[in-house]
Amino acid sequence: MEEIIRLFSLKDKVAVVTGGVVNIGRGISLKLAAAGAQLAIIYNSSSTQAENLSKKLSHTGCKHLLFKADLKNEAMVIETIAKVVEHFGRIDVLVNNAGIFSLSMQHELDACNWDELFDLNLKGLFLCSREVLKQMMKQAEGGTIVNIASINGMHPGFGMTAHYDATKGGVIAYTRSLAAEVAPFGIRVNAVAPGLVDSENLRQFAPELAATVEKRTPLKKLATPGDVGNAVLFLASPASQHITGEIITVDGGYLLT
Repeated sequence: MEEIIRLFSLKDKVAVVTGGVVNIGRGISLKLAAAGAQLAIIYNSSSTQAENLSKKLSHTGCKHLLFKADLKNEAMVIETIAKVVEHFGRIDVLVNNAGIFSLSMQHELDACNWDELFDLNLKGLFLCSREVLKQMMKQAEGGTIVNIASINGMHPGFGMTAHYDATKGGVIAYTRSLAAEVAPFGIRVNAVAPGLVDSENLRQFAPELAATVEKRTPLKKLATPGDVGNAVLFLASPASQHITGEIITVDGGYLLT
């Protein structure tokens, strides 16, 4: 039993989680904290949720700091990652979770909306990876990066999402190429591709979509943020030490249908 616990332990490890205070990001942060990680959580606009999460983590004894930053801004990313290294002294895990989603028919899509999605979902992911890799390459133990993709990067999505799907397809391709590039430095890069993830907002604003996907999913239920967090924890932990360049789907079997 002790050996199993050690396999999933992140004790004394420092993990950076982007978009880490709401929905999937919150689920990831809580799972990594439960495994013993020290957390640097980056968020942009969810200040109230950030405060609530910080209180919860403090009650558990998790050492953590929150950083407010717009990951589309290169200078801000450079500054934020530098502050993380200054405070914690190292970075062992990066979870690129920050992202945005929108619905639009492509013939009605404004180019600014296209740019906004790509600037955060792909450029922001690249900027965070680049700055964290500089630190990881200095460390004898290397590190691990987990990107949050989506099953939408593997199939046509749920309609009116071609622009979003393109960003997540890019995340998948970037994950695999980067994994090959940095493997000689002892750095692993993988991704988690969730299906539709349950949340209060989803049930409130898209109840028909939630019900349709839930019914079609073989396991007959949507993923929770914690389900995604479990997959991230596995990829961030020693239990996956010989896995890199892989995409783990967390969709209840949706892609099988």
